[in-house]
Amino acid sequence: MKRKLLGILAVVTLIGTMGVNVSAGESEQLEGSLTIYTNCVGVQADIIKELNEEFMKENPGVESEVVAPGADYENIMKVKMASKDMPDIFCTHGWANVRYVDFLLPLNDMEWADSIEPTFKELISDDDGNLLVLPVDQNKWGLVYNKEVLEECGVEVPLKNIDDFMNALEQIKTASNGEIIPMHIAGGDSWPIGQIFDQLATPAFTTSDDNDQEALLDGSFDWNKWTDFVSVIQSMYDKGYFNSDIFTAKYADSAEAFATGKAAFCWYGNSIVDEARKINPDVQAGLQPLPAWYEDDDMSFLNGEQTAFGIWKDSENIDIAKAWLDFMARGENIKKFCESESMLPGINTDVPVDVGFATEYYDEFADIRSFPIFDRAFLPNGMWDLICKDAADMFTGTITPEQYSLDMQNEYERLLEANED
Repeated sequence: MKRKLLGILAVVTLIGTMGVNVSAGESEQLEGSLTIYTNCVGVQADIIKELNEEFMKENPGVESEVVAPGADYENIMKVKMASKDMPDIFCTHGWANVRYVDFLLPLNDMEWADSIEPTFKELISDDDGNLLVLPVDQNKWGLVYNKEVLEECGVEVPLKNIDDFMNALEQIKTASNGEIIPMHIAGGDSWPIGQIFDQLATPAFTTSDDNDQEALLDGSFDWNKWTDFVSVIQSMYDKGYFNSDIFTAKYADSAEAFATGKAAFCWYGNSIVDEARKINPDVQAGLQPLPAWYEDDDMSFLNGEQTAFGIWKDSENIDIAKAWLDFMARGENIKKFCESESMLPGINTDVPVDVGFATEYYDEFADIRSFPIFDRAFLPNGMWDLICKDAADMFTGTITPEQYSLDMQNEYERLLEANED
């Protein structure tokens, strides 16, 4: 009996030793390095870096670095694409299936691949249906406003159409004697000037029954309509509805103006509220869908991936990169990231996410339709910079709305032809 017992103990000991060796072997498989590039800035960039540190603690054989170059991100990525030397993991900032599609590894085999928000899943998949990125969050975009400012100026929401919106802008300017900026735009960072055009283009061209979706996609769009559209926004500028320092103001200036009650509306999505609360924790924010452009249409939300990570298909560290995406896709990590910016998750998780001030508004407007972000879905890759540049030039009087439309048409046709080739 003693010999049998010793034999059993030896087997148990051997199995236990084997188990330890297997576990160690599995841990040793994750050895190497990763480079992760993100276009995130501020709090969200810091959170990605914090989560990356946690990933390395779980995988001591891995050295991974998060690079967040801010405003230079797109230019840096263009250089890397040209040299075919991409980071192991990188953010696609809305251009997964167009600009970056040839560089991305299909992710259909990932456990979370079937839990993507359906509104924009097609926009982050290639023509063969291959999923290209992990969307950590989704930007369900509407119109963010300072509640106290609107109440002070007697503006009632929701503003259901563009006429309501224009009337509200005038009311804010008049009631405050010009002390409150109806809309604050950080044109010193370039891209914010394009935001109002891109967001309002959705109700102007894609949401009504008689919409231009097919014409925008097949090349038959009548660009005279763009002239009419930008002329409306030009009139907002001419009437003094924007901040006077629109061409030099930075994103931080928009957050401060919103936080201190000097601005009513901002065009950045929910994240501006979290930035503003660093300055004034008591700022009261509201959210409504975008106003309809036409009287016979309804309000709408924009919807698209905000922070989305893909893997370079030629990376030498694909297994580690997949493990990093799996780590980011954990419910608690999605929750931490999304709650930092009051945005909804891009994938379904078993961990509830509190989107803060936006919760009551998403509940209130739960039946409102969502549409993909205009330039991502209906314009060829490469037009965003022109939208921003010509918008600024139109405001300064350098070009007319007609010239803006002609520039857009020429670039649109050139890029469509280039993409076909």
